[in-house]
Formats: sequence, structure tokens, C-alpha cells
Amino acid sequence: MTPNLQIELRRFISSNVISKLNKFYFENDALLIKAIDVSLGTVLMGCYNNFDEKALAEMTELVPESTFYKEVDFTSSRILSVDENYKSEGNHFLEKIFTSKKARITEMISNEVGIKSETAREVLNFSTLLILSYLKYNAEVASSLKLLLDEQKRDILNSIPPGIKIILGFSCYETVEEKNNSRFARSIFNLFGNI
Repeated sequence: MTPNLQIELRRFISSNVISKLNKFYFENDALLIKAIDVSLGTVLMGCYNNFDEKALAEMTELVPESTFYKEVDFTSSRILSVDENYKSEGNHFLEKIFTSKKARITEMISNEVGIKSETAREVLNFSTLLILSYLKYNAEVASSLKLLLDEQKRDILNSIPPGIKIILGFSCYETVEEKNNSRFARSIFNLFGNI
């Protein structure tokens, strides 16, 4: 069975992780959880857009050297300790994924979710390290990442606010297309059902 990547990653975000993060940011817990969820989706779609097997392999090979990776217990889906190391460690990877769009995406997360810019920047770093750490630990998922993201793209995009989708190069077209198709199917049924 194919794992839902975003749900798998959300399992690592316990109330303990949120309370430890809030020692640094002093945000509303619900907004912080939403910011992490949006950041996870944003980074996954950033990987989808700029998919490069070689670059992904290089990033996942570098991530075990990070302090963050050593603090994750993958078997129990727990982050053991939340230090401020992700602030500097995640930035390098983010720049590879988003290149010139990183600052705009950070500001958009801040605006769309309703958190401070600094919090948005650090949560994006945190989410990037969590995703890359997960991919390093689950080589099977990493090897089929493009296909997996292709299958789960619609669900992931539904967790991202419209402004961020636009920056990432997506629109609401797929959702509109789905609605139009069902409306079209109903009208054909009604046309032929009345004969």
C-alpha cells in the first residue's frame, strides 16, 4: 500500500514538538500546526516542481550529518528533541529546492497562515529537514518520490493556501476541471435519462 506522505510526516508533529517550538516563537498552537502542515505541503510540491533525482540523492546523503536527523526516532514517528539547529541546517536545503522563490514563499506562508515572518521561515526550515530526514530513512519512498507525489498531488495541494499554490506554479484548474466533468456527466445523464 502506498503511504500518504503528508500524513506520515504529520505523525512526527506531536503536541510535545509544538510546545517546544512555541518556546522560540510564541505563536498560537493551532496556527503553528497549520504553518507546519502548509510548509510540509509546500516543500513537497517544491520537490515535485524541481524534481532532480541526483540533487535529491545529494540532499538525502547530506542530511544524516545534521543534528536534526540524529534527533528523530523514525520507528516510533517521534522527534526526540527540538533544538534551534534546524534554523541553520534547513536553510541550505531550502535554497536548493526553491532557489529564488524562497523569500516570497516564506512571506506568503506568514500572510496566509497568520504567523510572524520569522516563524514562517524557521517552520519552513524545520519542515524541509523533516521531509529529507524521512526520505533518507525510507529509501523506498525516496526512490519513487516523483511517482508518489504525482499520485498525491491533489491532496497535497488542498493543504496549501491559494497564494502559495500560485507562487509554486499551480492553479485551481484541476479542481475546476473535476467539478465541470461531474456537471457535464450529470447533464448527459439527465438528457438521456429523460428519453
